[in-house]
Amino acid sequence: MPLVSIEQVAGHIFDYIVIGKSNFSYLHGYSHHIHLCFQTAGLTLASRLSENADWSVLVLEAGNAHLDSENHPLITRPGQFGMQIGNPEYDWGFKTVPQKFSDNIEYLWSRGKGLGGTSAMNFSVWTFPPKEDIDNWEKLGNPGWNWANFEKHATRAITYIPLEHTNPSLSVEAFNVWDGNKPHGEGPLQVAHPRCVLDVDIKMHQASFSRLHGEFGSWNFFQTLLSMGFVQSRAPYHGDSHGCYFALNNVHPTLHSRTYAATASQDNAFQRQNLSVLVGAEVTVILSSDSKDDEFEASGVEFLHKATNRKYCALSRKEVILSAGSLKSPQILELSGIGKPEILSKLGINVKVPLEGVGENLQEHLFIGCTFELKEDYSGETYDLLRDSVQQSEHVDLYSKGQGIYMTGIVNMANFPLKEIASDAEALYDTQKLRIHQDIKEGRYPPGLAEQYELQLQYHQRNALDCEFVSLSGSLSGPNLPRPGKKYYTIIGFLNHTFSRGTIHSSSSNPYDPPLMDPHYFEHDIDLQAFINEVKYIRKIVKTAPLKDVLSDVELNPGADIQTDEQIASWLKQNLSTGWHTVGTLSMLPKDRNGAVDPKLKVYGTKNIRVVDLSVVPLQIAAHTQATAYIIAEQAAGIIKGASLP
Repeated sequence: MPLVSIEQVAGHIFDYIVIGKSNFSYLHGYSHHIHLCFQTAGLTLASRLSENADWSVLVLEAGNAHLDSENHPLITRPGQFGMQIGNPEYDWGFKTVPQKFSDNIEYLWSRGKGLGGTSAMNFSVWTFPPKEDIDNWEKLGNPGWNWANFEKHATRAITYIPLEHTNPSLSVEAFNVWDGNKPHGEGPLQVAHPRCVLDVDIKMHQASFSRLHGEFGSWNFFQTLLSMGFVQSRAPYHGDSHGCYFALNNVHPTLHSRTYAATASQDNAFQRQNLSVLVGAEVTVILSSDSKDDEFEASGVEFLHKATNRKYCALSRKEVILSAGSLKSPQILELSGIGKPEILSKLGINVKVPLEGVGENLQEHLFIGCTFELKEDYSGETYDLLRDSVQQSEHVDLYSKGQGIYMTGIVNMANFPLKEIASDAEALYDTQKLRIHQDIKEGRYPPGLAEQYELQLQYHQRNALDCEFVSLSGSLSGPNLPRPGKKYYTIIGFLNHTFSRGTIHSSSSNPYDPPLMDPHYFEHDIDLQAFINEVKYIRKIVKTAPLKDVLSDVELNPGADIQTDEQIASWLKQNLSTGWHTVGTLSMLPKDRNGAVDPKLKVYGTKNIRVVDLSVVPLQIAAHTQATAYIIAEQAAGIIKGASLP
């Protein structure tokens, strides 16, 4: 078991780790690779690097381990998704700065706190982006970061397990989302469909297709789509997720528990003697050597050990690898003297590496839930029943038998271009194009951003998947609360490719002060208008059979009094949520285009600091991002090992 304490580290000698003290009661140790790991990708990468028995690898995790699954059902039970949000044991509970274009609201930005990062607290949805989303990364100046390599490294990350489903309402074909001619993967993380899918989710799947592609003639939505000349997305995990499909979840198909970065490492990597994991260790700064070279050479890190409330150091001979996630990785670089000089100077931080791209180019998914009440005679189960303590207890018991609502997950996915759900889509994009070209002419964009916008506009012409719909059997919206004893159904609208760009920068030189997180929500009006269109379209879906047959006339949220575009916009701003899919804050781009890392994920101006997390993604994707985080880690491992150079 690689979990170590300060005492164990101080009392044992690891490969390249030497324990000692300084006048500040620092603990010193040498390691080939040090991971600053608060995020999904970090453990995955550490596991791969520790396959080389000659390398010692140290992981520093700021949260707790949470590996005793019996004591952490909020992590392990698939149907408990979202229950960790706001709980300080599992959630860092970050907040944005007041949003200028969204009524000056501060939004909660939850992130996973513990081994495995957000993979231990997300909604377990496992989706892949379209092929072109990934190929766009290469077009922006990153050779080797393309769909072919993405798909290759996906098979290293996961093992897909086909499931003979137990719900009699479903056909096996409906869950045939993986190309039978493609490898199922050989990775440590298992993905599958949840064993149980709720009845109303099936109706939503059919209603979506009916509304989008004509009248629905039978329960067999495949036949309906084919008759209308439209094919259900049969390759959502092979580069084409256009359409509706039943998504995979990162759940173990026989143990019926969440699989995530920590559990995926337990069976193999956690048995290796050359891998050490210290939890409760919050990194404050990357240390540099006294090298006279112009480049910053990392010699190790300083961290606060929470259990002892003392600062220590760990030293590295090879590399420091930053996997703290899009929200924290930029702050750690800035506190180490790497970043925009104007930011660092204001904070009194000595500039060691001037790098304009640090903390810039933030992109995020937004979502909003619209909730509708089910009819009184609807007999199916929804998550609403868990608000009743008696029923909740019954389903805990059922879960132990492999039954009940805790066995379910989010499976209904629909991805479409905006123009398929909005009649004014072309006009919106024409207006956006005029704005962008005017801003370019006036020099309002930093280097590289104009190129990204041009790529987005071109991508729209080729049916970029701007919108996503996800459904949930229960209430997940605001501001109106569900009524006791009632059952609800929620359709969630996501914005995939927003034009608004934000920033994350340190708020002070104190590492314990959270960074300033400013996503610039709705700075580009097209984002708000697309969101409004999603809400209006969701209202059309619920008026379509077979979903309308099980819904009452009660709309919980937004509510019958929210009708005009202005009212919808106001409601959206008050009730939207982050998608927890932040990318781009240390973008993999050429340095002269405001990049922070090169295609080998090396931080510009440094000899031996890499970033391996979602902050390197230069352009947002039309997918939930956890799968992409794992795959970035797999490709990074290949790069470091020299096996797959971009």
